[in-house]
Amino acid sequence: MISSTLQKHKKIFTLLVLLLFTVTLQAKKFVYNNGVILNKTEAKIEQMANELYSKTGISAYLLTKKKLNGESIVEYEKDFAKKLKPPYAILSIVLNEQKVDIYNSSDLKDTFDKSAILSPYPWEGTIIPLLTLKKKYVSVSAAMLNGYADMVERIAESKDIKLKSGIGSTNRDIYFSLQLSIFLFLIAVIGWYFIRRLKKSR
Repeated sequence: MISSTLQKHKKIFTLLVLLLFTVTLQAKKFVYNNGVILNKTEAKIEQMANELYSKTGISAYLLTKKKLNGESIVEYEKDFAKKLKPPYAILSIVLNEQKVDIYNSSDLKDTFDKSAILSPYPWEGTIIPLLTLKKKYVSVSAAMLNGYADMVERIAESKDIKLKSGIGSTNRDIYFSLQLSIFLFLIAVIGWYFIRRLKKSR
């Protein structure tokens, strides 16, 4: 009786191990982080990536590097894309070179507006305006999460799908308000400087 029970439990345990092994094999990695973003940010992006892939079959990757050895960011993306199966989108950042780019397969050409995501203007772009702020205002992790979420949510929207794991427009509105307030502050400082110069010259 005891032997039969042990045998039964052994079979269940073996099945669980096989199931876990199969799930691990099927899991896709979408974030290639080289010490640029926080682990919790990486986990959130992986969550969004997996949901997008499960619902649309589109792979969205984030590549982060501190520096490239003489290679351009586009060459780096193209080299990475050689092992990918379309459709895919790649968001990349090279931190020390202050480079950010999006590269995608041709079948996603009209799916989302990458120029808007990468825009340097604070009322449009969701990455670069945040990266230009001082770290006390926003981190690189927050900027990349914001930009990645913008990218995958645009892709999902083009397929009439809403991502449950997405950060939504509320968080982007908060980032927009931050960007805009800093932008207006800088304009005010520059304006004040020129007014003082003008008064002194009279």
